[in-house]
Amino acid sequence: MPTSPGTATLAEALQAGVSTDAAPIECEFCGKSLQPVGLLVTAFEEPRWLRRSDDYEECSCPGAAEQREKLRKEKEAALKAEQERAYREQVDQMIEVSKLGKRFRTRTFEKFRVNERNKAVYEAVKEYAENFAEHKERGEGLYLSGGFGTGKTHLAAAVCHEVIRQGYQPIFGTMITLLERIKATYSGVEETERQIIDRYINCDLLIVDDLGKERPTSWALEKLYEIINARYEDCRPVVITSNYDIKRLEERLAVGDNAETAGAIASRLYEICRGVPLTWGDVRKTRLVKELNNFRVTGGALL
Repeated sequence: MPTSPGTATLAEALQAGVSTDAAPIECEFCGKSLQPVGLLVTAFEEPRWLRRSDDYEECSCPGAAEQREKLRKEKEAALKAEQERAYREQVDQMIEVSKLGKRFRTRTFEKFRVNERNKAVYEAVKEYAENFAEHKERGEGLYLSGGFGTGKTHLAAAVCHEVIRQGYQPIFGTMITLLERIKATYSGVEETERQIIDRYINCDLLIVDDLGKERPTSWALEKLYEIINARYEDCRPVVITSNYDIKRLEERLAVGDNAETAGAIASRLYEICRGVPLTWGDVRKTRLVKELNNFRVTGGALL
């Protein structure tokens, strides 16, 4: 067996009885002779000198020191670039798994237009996302309510982006799209209904967009309750956006004799979500009206 290795110069290796054709080289900056070095070990009672072809003494001259520093920085930069590439690839995969729609893949906090009316809401939602680990531990979610065009979905998508950046896996979708994936399992696709529901239950954050926009069937309400209730019991957070406050949402969800189920869903959302009302008007319409007015003022010229 080999003995513990130690660094040895060419002279030490030859003295130990190693046979080698390695030879000294000159420093390219100062011309100093640099000895080859390697690890000297004994294996099966024979000396072995283990080295790569570029293993030589380091020269202490300024030129060599500067070159080593340059190579170190290049190596660090290459490693950082590879880490960023791998991170970006991981984020892209997590965004794909999250089911975040193409339109919302650029909807980050940085892209949100902050003004005096929405600043407090923006900061509250951003705080939630940036401190998601703490909120997740407590099972705390958000309930963003407001009319059309107030930025609810943009903020929910921004939360999705931020928690992915932190390494958590969210799932994003409307109630319709989330439940359509469950229905698709009835057509013999690879995943089962149980697998899809478990994914909604167990992901780090479930984001349901535009809840209450469509009146659900009894089947849809039962599945929604199963998912929300399981996350409630396991202290897993949800983020909800809706055009309705929770009381109105309960009325929207109540179908036939399912008022009790709708009430149970609303009750759990009351308990686990912080209400964040978005009380301003439709910014999309406001922006469009402004652009149309500018268009008329400039005689049809695009600004």
